[in-house]
Amino acid sequence: MINRYTLKNMDYLISSFNISEELHLPIYNAFPTRKLPVITLNNSKNITYENWGSTSKYSKNNNLPNRLINVSLSKIIRSNIYLNQFKTERCLIPCDGFFLWKNYFSKNKTPFYFEYIKEKLIYCVGIRDSFQDFDGKNFNFFYFITEPSSGRWRNFTSSLPVTFDMRYYDIWLDKKSNLKKIKPFTNKLKYEDLKGFSVSPYFNDNNKDDQSLVKPIKSLNQYGNYSLFD
Repeated sequence: MINRYTLKNMDYLISSFNISEELHLPIYNAFPTRKLPVITLNNSKNITYENWGSTSKYSKNNNLPNRLINVSLSKIIRSNIYLNQFKTERCLIPCDGFFLWKNYFSKNKTPFYFEYIKEKLIYCVGIRDSFQDFDGKNFNFFYFITEPSSGRWRNFTSSLPVTFDMRYYDIWLDKKSNLKKIKPFTNKLKYEDLKGFSVSPYFNDNNKDDQSLVKPIKSLNQYGNYSLFD
């Protein structure tokens, strides 16, 4: 499951879409509940900032359900509600890397960062939804669409985001397009298109958002101790 990512190459996003000047800073720690840039179907020339999964206030005393962060493609295909949402509320989530944990047979796990090297940005497929918080206010949020991982990815995650080939952006923007029409232009992340290396486990800290989070370091486990692996 994807629950942390980066958007370091903000300049490449700015060159293609309109974005407010105060929001130009790179993002080194995109986490659920944070407001993050998405490209919506109804506002396709501009970058919109929306919450991933929920607001921090709503989730403060609640565990955020996985279905608000990632939803499997197979579940969407089986549901008319999801299919209708995809047709009208699909979105693209720009990013350029992911934080994942490598699990071992012991209780140790090592934090890794996978940096996209094929191109400058990945555009992941998502769906927007709305929710009402405790104050009765409605807010929009988004979640990733995922598929099961395979091969070497299985050491790090059980699912991967579905990505869209931006060469076919005109098909994406066609409001008559449905999932069946768009699916041939989607892909799963290829392991060889990203460079993975161990990083600090402190990307789990929502207050940290700087370049140190993606700096390669000697393997540490989840507790910040040197790992015996890798």
